[in-house]
Amino acid sequence: MNFPRGRGRILNIDGCAIVVARCPLCHAEHRYPKGEASGEEIDQIRVLGFTDEWMPCQMDLPGNFWRVVVTPSGRGGRTKGRPPLTLKDA
Repeated sequence: MNFPRGRGRILNIDGCAIVVARCPLCHAEHRYPKGEASGEEIDQIRVLGFTDEWMPCQMDLPGNFWRVVVTPSGRGGRTKGRPPLTLKDA
């Protein structure tokens, strides 16, 4: 299926994992609890790199799901092995 996309991140709050992303439709931040921070569900999301979630702002309208692409925290979405740019590189 072709869902709308958004970029998200995983927060660890008191040992619980929460996927957080800004909605491409309403521009509000949606939060999705995913259980324990070291749990199986959040591990699977990290491996896949995304999660398909319900859009609460769309109520029960058809097509009310979106794909949240989880970016690695602290890396700014950079790929492995690519060093950050410095002033002399620009």
